Order: sequence, then structure tokens, then C-alpha cells
Amino acid sequence: MRNQLNQTSSLKHRVFIQKLVFASFMKNVQGGILKDQSSKFKIQRTMRGYFFFLLCSLLFVKAAFAQDNHAPLPPLPVEATFGNNRLHFQAVINRPVSANGKLSFFNLSTGAVDYSNTASETEMVVVNNLTYSLFDNIKLTGGAEWHYKLGLVPQLGLQYFKANRTWLVLVNPSINMQPSKSSATIGIVEYKPALSQKTQLYTRAQVLYIQSLEDGKHARSAFMLRAGITKGKFTIGLGANFDYYGPTKMEKDNVGLFTRLAL
Repeated sequence: MRNQLNQTSSLKHRVFIQKLVFASFMKNVQGGILKDQSSKFKIQRTMRGYFFFLLCSLLFVKAAFAQDNHAPLPPLPVEATFGNNRLHFQAVINRPVSANGKLSFFNLSTGAVDYSNTASETEMVVVNNLTYSLFDNIKLTGGAEWHYKLGLVPQLGLQYFKANRTWLVLVNPSINMQPSKSSATIGIVEYKPALSQKTQLYTRAQVLYIQSLEDGKHARSAFMLRAGITKGKFTIGLGANFDYYGPTKMEKDNVGLFTRLAL
């Protein structure tokens, strides 16, 4: 009789333990599903905002260039900013390769180093893309980015580019394939109205935003402002860079004088 009671008690104990294990397992599964759904929702929300930004940019460009259908070939700008914390360099190349102008080469090179030449504070990123014109200033882009930390980063994306004597607009969304998949957007807007026969006002706003597509976290972003006076091929003025790194958005600011040469 005592053995039967012990067996019954042991059986009830095992059933109780199994229920606890099953309940814990279901809780973890449900928690993982909710976390995964939350992550997907964040990525979807960010992508909606991302495409809304691109749509607004294209509408703005359409209005800005509505009265100028004969835009000259843009110059090749080389720029250095001597800020309070470091030296920043940037060069942009956007040139046709084929005779009909459909195939072009685009390069954006940026670098930064502090005045002590600290290796850990030195940055260099070179974007090289071939672009193929699809329609109405929209181009398909493909190539790679050489990154000072990530190495070779293959890219595929789209580009909108248009320029005249007063405006220049470039919007370049892309997908980075490795070392992990991420979305990246480069945007440049320049406004250069004439002040006299020999001088122009030069202003530029430039943005960079990179976000992981795997977990939706911020990877890298930057916001740059320039304002100066152009005479001939030379521009001088004030510049400000606001750079953010990693999921915590560690900030590095740099404000000072910039010089620009249009080749």
C-alpha cells in the first residue's frame, strides 16, 4: 500500500515538473515571437520613413529644376575642412563613361584624421559605383565601398542626380551586402545663387544614414553643413560636421573653416 502511495506521489511530481517545463518553454517561445515581431515592426516603420524621405526629395528636385532643362556638366569638387577637432576631406566624381551618357562612374571619397594623427581616430571610406541610366535622372547603381574598418562592402542601389548653375541634388539609397546586410542613404543638396558677376553664395547640406537590416539598429549617420563664398573655382567658408557611430550613436562634432576647389 505504501509503495503504491509513493508511486502515485512520484507520478504526480513528474507531471507537475513537466507542466512547469512546458509552461516555461511556451513563455520563451511567445517572448521570442513578440521580440521578433517587434524588431520587424521597427524595421518596417523605419523603411516607411525612409521611402517617404526619398519621395519628398524627388518632389523637391522636380520643382527646383522645372525651369532648367539644359543643365551643365557638374564640376569635380575637392574639399578640406579644418575643424576644431580634426581635418575632414571629401571628393566627388560623377562622370559619363559611354558616348550616350547612360553608363557613368560615381565616386565619393571621404576621410578624417585628428591633428595628433591618432591611428584609431583616422577614417577613410571610398565609394565606387557604376551607374546605368534608367529614366528621368534615375540610375541603377552597383559597385563597392572600401571601408577603413569593414573592408570591402558590395553595394546595389538607385541614384537620382541632377544639377544646374544654381542647384545640385543627389540622392543615393543602396543596400550593403556584407559583412552584414544594411541599408544606406547618401543625400546631397547644394544651392549656389549668383551674388555678382564674379561671386556666388555656396551652401550645402549633406546626410548619411546606415542602418542594419538584421536587427534594425543604427550603424552610422552624419550631417554636414557648408556655407561660403565662391569666386571662380575656389570656395571658402564655414563648415560643420556631426557624426554618429554605432547603436549608441556616439557623437563626434567638428566645426571650422573649409576650402573647396572645383576641378
